[in-house]
Amino acid sequence: MAVDIDDPKSGFRHYKVVLFINEEVTRNGGGPGFYLTFRSRPWKDIEDGLKSVVADTQVPRSFKKACAWSALALGVRVAVRQREKQLQRIQQLQDQVEEHETATWTLATDLQRLREERDEVVSELRSAKDNLKQVKFERDMLHRKLIEFELSQQLLAESQDADYPGTPPRPLTVKENRGTLDTGLQNGQCAVPPKKDQMASITVLDTLRGAEEFPASSV
Repeated sequence: MAVDIDDPKSGFRHYKVVLFINEEVTRNGGGPGFYLTFRSRPWKDIEDGLKSVVADTQVPRSFKKACAWSALALGVRVAVRQREKQLQRIQQLQDQVEEHETATWTLATDLQRLREERDEVVSELRSAKDNLKQVKFERDMLHRKLIEFELSQQLLAESQDADYPGTPPRPLTVKENRGTLDTGLQNGQCAVPPKKDQMASITVLDTLRGAEEFPASSV
């Protein structure tokens, strides 16, 4: 018997077909030798083996028919083997496609999350920038008010400590030092008020100038 009826890899589904092939092989003087020799080889080797038998003039025609029936059975077996390989390859490709789709979905999800995080960070940075701008503005305003207050207190103290009680104090105001104050704030520096002795000198000079303008004889 050339073809094993119980062989699931033979490629044949019907018992009567396998029985007929085996009968033809046996009737023509053949046996399982050709089938068993080439059953695990590709179709190229099977065809080459059959060609060597057919081309040999010393081989009886009946035996050539037996080998042809065995080659037919082997061709079915090769076709089944190729079909199984193709199915396995298709399954591998499908698995790879599913893996790629899963990876793509994961990457798309991560990308969307990163975009949302980026937008949130940008919004927080803008809010922090606006808050910083407001804080700097309030700081500058408080700084200005503090300097004006300290300067006004100094001027008031200098006017009260004047050495010429008969002369009304010169109305020194903060506006006279506004230029220095604004320049210091624009440069990011604290405008330093005049020292006490400098203020005293200014007060004395202003008083003398007033005495020259209004001499005692004219009173």
